[in-house]
Amino acid sequence: MIRSMVLALCALFVAGVFAAIFLSIWSTHGAAGRPRSFRQSLAAELVWTAIPCLMVLAAAIPAVIAILRAGTD
Repeated sequence: MIRSMVLALCALFVAGVFAAIFLSIWSTHGAAGRPRSFRQSLAAELVWTAIPCLMVLAAAIPAVIAILRAGTD
């Protein structure tokens, strides 16, 4: 029971962090009339955001599997 609550809390934190990342990208992706540079490219920002997201998922999936297996003991 407590493991499920901890897992849900961690999932909530991860969802909040990802939401904050994507909101910050959306709010700073550049305004109309301004020239866009590499630093203001939405595609570049999404790629640089996707890399850490994939790293977190790569670490989280085995951790979740281990937690769920430990809960069945």
